[in-house]
Amino acid sequence: MNIESKWLEDFLALAEVRNFSGAATLRNITQPAFSRRIRSLEQAVGAELVDRSQTPVALTASGRIFRVTARTLVNQMVEGISHVSALNYTDGSVVRIASAHSLALDLTQRLQAQFSDETRPMLSVDAMNVDEAVDALQEGECDVLLAFDNEHLKLAPYENIKVGNADLLPVCASDESGCPLFSFEQSEVPWLAFTPTSYMGRQTETVRHEVSLKPVFLSSMVDMLKLQAVNGLGVAWLPDFAIRSELSKGHLVVMENNTLIRQVSYYAYRYQSRLHPSGERIWTALKKIAADNSLNSDKKSIEAE
Repeated sequence: MNIESKWLEDFLALAEVRNFSGAATLRNITQPAFSRRIRSLEQAVGAELVDRSQTPVALTASGRIFRVTARTLVNQMVEGISHVSALNYTDGSVVRIASAHSLALDLTQRLQAQFSDETRPMLSVDAMNVDEAVDALQEGECDVLLAFDNEHLKLAPYENIKVGNADLLPVCASDESGCPLFSFEQSEVPWLAFTPTSYMGRQTETVRHEVSLKPVFLSSMVDMLKLQAVNGLGVAWLPDFAIRSELSKGHLVVMENNTLIRQVSYYAYRYQSRLHPSGERIWTALKKIAADNSLNSDKKSIEAE
């Protein structure tokens, strides 16, 4: 197989701008020459990578998978050249992570804690709506996706790690005596709700059938709802990992109704094709975090018994 590095860079440019003319300009060559190079790449790979029938053009299923491979190959070449020229100030390439808003901060901090300052890979984290994050992985726009349970992403050509579980706890601010400001015995409890179309919104929608809730604020962002709850504006269902500090300091308290707790599992996803070295190191670190979470969960189960 004879693939030129410039073809890979051409393909990555096209995948980014989704337009042959714009990508050709970006690569500083004529559009006919650019188109020929993309065709040459497809012939070398043995698959159609670009769906030219759409406007803007889209990647085929093969193209989405190959986008990850192409980026990895280009990154490895850059890294190798950097080693040779002694200009490699990091241990490898930037690891592109797409993450659900609610997972981004906690997991990014835990990932960085797995490495020393000298060995820590460079991360580029885009926090977004869960559905948008899933699209980012499917389109080959990231190396790793941090999101929730998704049956489609558990099938080939994807690989996954179950990183951990979380409880969505009904919480609110407390009064001077440390008791919840609100009670589910009220006729209407002010509800700080996730937007109905978001993943968290879909998970918590059923609670409104069990208690009387009046939506007073909507957001897809955990931190936004947490701030509103701390300020005493209502009750919110928030993941336990995102409110540890607020609970320990008494800024938030859990409402006493265990039947209203909702549980979710969160995962790391990737394409099965091998990532660049830094990407593989981040994947290994995620496995370590998952193992630690599993061990802690087992300990809590034993203590509960």
